[in-house]
Amino acid sequence: YQRRVRGSVRTAIALRSLILPKGARGLSASIENDQMGEGEIQLDRRFEKVGIPFESKVSSILTSAIPEDKVILGKDGMLSISEEHYKSLLNEAFGHGGWALIPVDDIKELPPNDPAQKYVQLVREYALYCHERFISQAFGETNFYSATQNYADAAERIKATALTRCCKDFGVASELWDKRWADSWRAKYGIQEWAENVTTQRKANLWRRKDEDWSWPFKRSTFYK
Repeated sequence: YQRRVRGSVRTAIALRSLILPKGARGLSASIENDQMGEGEIQLDRRFEKVGIPFESKVSSILTSAIPEDKVILGKDGMLSISEEHYKSLLNEAFGHGGWALIPVDDIKELPPNDPAQKYVQLVREYALYCHERFISQAFGETNFYSATQNYADAAERIKATALTRCCKDFGVASELWDKRWADSWRAKYGIQEWAENVTTQRKANLWRRKDEDWSWPFKRSTFYK
């Protein structure tokens, strides 16, 4: 019996080291080492309340329709909403301080696929907790140009992309992932036209909102072969 209990502890420790990133192991009550007494096995409680639904009021807030004036149209045609809008919904649903985006590892630098590029990709993994419940876990990333960008600002962009991905599991702004909805929104509010980057003289067929004009360094242009 003693060998079976100790073997179970060692197996659980090994599994935990595979499942949880290094930084996340200190977030919750976790499996103790082999020095624990027999019958005192304490399982990782990180996922204790997973699968228990929140009250309907929380669900209605998180899945509320996106105000169409809050949608951001990227020059590549991709739709998004701001980090502030995600935070506003979480604050309304869970209260200020009722949720947290916790880093579970350090920022890592990955080299670009093309060695000629003058940037590194910064990535970091975060976990979203709401009312002490684990909700989701995702990586955030950004391309960092050390010659022209601030490292602290880059770290904030990493956090913002991780928050977006974690909220996706919650169903927040789910319309953005619906192709028909996105196509309909672009047809109603967006326009695609040729624009020139005045700093590089490069032209491309880009998107903008109909109620917004081009801002520096872009200006409306005409395509010439």
